[in-house]
Amino acid sequence: MTEEKPPKTNKRKIIIFGALILLCLILFLAWFFIIRDTSPASVTSSEAIEARNETLSSCSAEGTEDVNGTWIVATDCGTFDESCLTEVCATSFAGFRIKEELVGVGGKTVVGRTPNVTGTLVIDNKMINSEQNQPLITVDMASLMTDNAARDNALRNQAIETALFPTATFEIKSPIDFSNETDLAAGFTRDVTGSLTIHGVSREETITITASFNGNTILIFGELGPIKLSDYDIEKPRSAVVLSVEDNASMEFQIFFKKTS
Repeated sequence: MTEEKPPKTNKRKIIIFGALILLCLILFLAWFFIIRDTSPASVTSSEAIEARNETLSSCSAEGTEDVNGTWIVATDCGTFDESCLTEVCATSFAGFRIKEELVGVGGKTVVGRTPNVTGTLVIDNKMINSEQNQPLITVDMASLMTDNAARDNALRNQAIETALFPTATFEIKSPIDFSNETDLAAGFTRDVTGSLTIHGVSREETITITASFNGNTILIFGELGPIKLSDYDIEKPRSAVVLSVEDNASMEFQIFFKKTS
């Protein structure tokens, strides 16, 4: 007895259906890995605030009632890893945000961050100053990373040129006065003017910072933007897949400080 073959129209439907499923899968993977905006929430977001509060509650066991003294960047407050490039990060870091246009894909926000931040706060009578003749904050630009290794190389070799300009610094013009603040745990906000040096170029900038003191740890976070790349003689990174990069970027940071013994 001869086995009946399924009609050709049924085979064609099965092939078309399978092709559609495959196409949908390809489109989803392209969206997930290429088009989807994976940039983390900003340091001023509610998600970042919640993450920092968790770190503040656990990173320091011993407290001090006196905010006056010398404070350095804490090394035991949170962990920096690759997730900090796509999610809120509950540790110290400095970085940037900028929009780029990819060929055939569209716009995407690129976030670069590094945990390699140093600095010292010298506090006396509720006045924050830096160490004498030293910047308040220094950032190791050579360790900046994004979620793409090729982009990282372009940043180091074309844009920031870290072999020539390995650090960025911020020097304050005058002490940060918080003498009228009574609830330091709740925090306070100040516009701080100083000299920002990036790519060997120094310009006066005013950065809005928020600071708090919970009895054992000082937290300072904030952002500055837009910053024009051309103002700091930074060349836009070039790549075969990058159609364009905006001239405007924003800077962000959050830093935990502990009192020196």
